This record gives sequence, structure tokens and C-alpha cells, in this order.
Amino acid sequence: MTGTRTTAAGVARQVLSYVWTHPANRGRRLRGIARATRFQIRGRMGLRTMATVGSGGRMWAELHCAAASKVVYANPPDWNEMQAWRRLLRPGDLFVDVGSNVGAYALWAGDAGAQVIAVEPAPDAARRLRENVALNGYPIGVLQCGLADRPGRMTLSRGEDTTNHLLFDPDAAGDTIEVDTLDEVLGGRAVAGVKIDVEGAERLVLEGARRALAEGRIGALQIEWNARSVGMLGEDRSPIVALLDGYGYRFARPDAAGVLHDTDVTPTSPRDIFAVLDR
Repeated sequence: MTGTRTTAAGVARQVLSYVWTHPANRGRRLRGIARATRFQIRGRMGLRTMATVGSGGRMWAELHCAAASKVVYANPPDWNEMQAWRRLLRPGDLFVDVGSNVGAYALWAGDAGAQVIAVEPAPDAARRLRENVALNGYPIGVLQCGLADRPGRMTLSRGEDTTNHLLFDPDAAGDTIEVDTLDEVLGGRAVAGVKIDVEGAERLVLEGARRALAEGRIGALQIEWNARSVGMLGEDRSPIVALLDGYGYRFARPDAAGVLHDTDVTPTSPRDIFAVLDR
């Protein structure tokens, strides 16, 4: 009992701190706390909450779905990165959300007027993604598959919410998923932006986009940048740096206004990194 209460109290403190300090709630922190409290109460009653993404997007949020919960707590949740896409995307641009989960980035881009391809292999997340896309009138297509360096089939973990990942152990239990390449998904199309969040396998996605990269058809990329690739592929992020540098990309991180600033690249970092084609 005591351990349960302590854990619940700790989670509550984390949520309150997140809401209170998040830039999206600046000037309306008490309203944000009230919204988070209602969401928590409804979730414990088994009810979902409708959350707003951007100025007019909508998505369903469930208590134990981390990606959707963050949208309830702050719109947008990844403040700097999502503000950067507001600056980068123009109406009619193509945006590809690789590892879309329940669709926060896809809906954010759709709300900005972009055409979106949302890629999500996990069955539960893909189901929620389709439901959220159906709530809105945005031009978003959903592909339920993984992306890697070659087409085929691979194994994906299950039951890990936003951290489901590819499994390379042939005896590992998971879901068998179809896998394609970004080059095949794009065909000959140019894309203004690609967000890649695949829990350490980001390099494989980029390897499968070499044709588009070589032809200068990808304007900007947002890449999850942490130590997950060490456990996944046995490497840090240096191969990504070399790959993108070879295709003429510069590396940057956004400030709170979404302005990209060139940055020195280290093998790991707690924040996503942007790669922008240096035309």
C-alpha cells in the first residue's frame, strides 16, 4: 500500500511539474493543471479525453498512452521541435512521420497545412493513429509498416507503448511486421520534412532513403538522438553523422521560437537533432 501510494504520488508530482514548467502552458498554468487533473480522473474511470493538437486538430488520449497524454498536458508537447516544423512547413508540403505512434506530429503537420504520410508498425498504435486521423479532415495517409534499409519482414516488440522497437534476436517474442524503405514510400516525390523516431534504428531508415538523399529530395529531418542505437545496432550515432554529412546536410537544434541553430554533433544527446539540406 505504502509503495503504491508513493509511486502514485511520485507520478503526480512529475505530471504537475511537467505541466507547470512547459512553455505551452506559460500564462495559463492553472488551466493546464486543471486540464491534467480532469484527464487523470477520467482515465481512472476508464474514460478517454479529447485533446487538441495545434489550433484545430483533435485526438483521443488515454491515461496510459504516453504520447497522447503529453498532448493533454501541453500543446504541443515537444515545444522546440514542433515550433521548428511550424516554421519549416508550408501549405501543400509533404511531411513523413516515421514512428508516428498515435499521430501527434502527423496531426501537428496536418494542422499546418501539410500533406502527411504517417508510418507506424505497432498494431495498437496504428489503430489509435487511424482513429485520430479520422477525427480530422487533414490529408494524412497511414502506412502500417516499419521502415528500414530493405523491404521484408522483421519482428517488433509489443506492449511497450512509445518504446516498441525492432528485435534482432530470432527467438524474441513480438509481432511480425512488414517493412519497406523510405525510398519506396516516396517514389520520386520531394519531401519538405521527415521525422524519424524508431527507438535506435534511425540509421536503418536513412539507409533506406539513400536515393532521395542523393537527389536532394528531403529538405529537413528530425532524428531521435540518444543512446538507444547502442543496444539496438551496437553503435552510437556517428554513422548517421557521416551518412548525412556526405549528402550535404548540416546539423542544428531549435530554440523555443523554433529557430534552428547550427550545433556541434556529439554521439548522444537528450534531445532530437535536425539535419537540414545545405542548398
